[in-house]
Amino acid sequence: MQKGLTAILDQLDTRDWLQKALFEISEVNKRPTKPLDYFYASWAGDCPRGIQYIMNGLMPFDIDAKGRRIMDNGNYMHTRYGDYFKSIKRLIGEEPAFRKDMDGVFISGRGDLIVLDELEKPQLIELKSINDRRYKLILNAPDEGDYLQWNLCAKALGFTTGAVFYENKNTQAVKYHYVTYDEKRYKIVLDDFLMVKKYNDLGKLVPKPEVCPNPKWCAMRKSCK
Repeated sequence: MQKGLTAILDQLDTRDWLQKALFEISEVNKRPTKPLDYFYASWAGDCPRGIQYIMNGLMPFDIDAKGRRIMDNGNYMHTRYGDYFKSIKRLIGEEPAFRKDMDGVFISGRGDLIVLDELEKPQLIELKSINDRRYKLILNAPDEGDYLQWNLCAKALGFTTGAVFYENKNTQAVKYHYVTYDEKRYKIVLDDFLMVKKYNDLGKLVPKPEVCPNPKWCAMRKSCK
């Protein structure tokens, strides 16, 4: 019976073999949605309620095939720049990882590159592959969310200086901003995480922000009350 149904569905499937292969690739690489009891450094600056939804398995933490390709493009950027800095003997670390308790919150994350500056001092570099629209918006300072992520990783890994480095994925143009660690802005992220942890422990929803920080892309935008 099952084989018969499968055969019928295969006949009704109008996708060509390559479309089917791409779908199969996306299915194989999917991560199951499951509750989490720790925070990711990449959530720094994100909507606290959105973080809570993800942690409790209420909002898909996975991405579609197109999103996966975008993410992979960013990962390959990390590999390229690692090779670039390695070729001039300035690379001393790639993707330094941490998973630790930080002032009452368990956080998992990783930096991108550790590179020696002209004084042979290690610098933590955050790499971002972004589209042309976002690239044009990066002017006198890095994006705040990107900085908060760098800042949190810097705290965890013991750095005080570094850079947030952008590459335009459409044109390969680059720009960067030197950054320094800011304890006050670390506390802002920490307070958000502590609030989410508190409401998780209480079994209650984090208060909804007055203005949705991500109205276009949030998967819960229609049901968030």
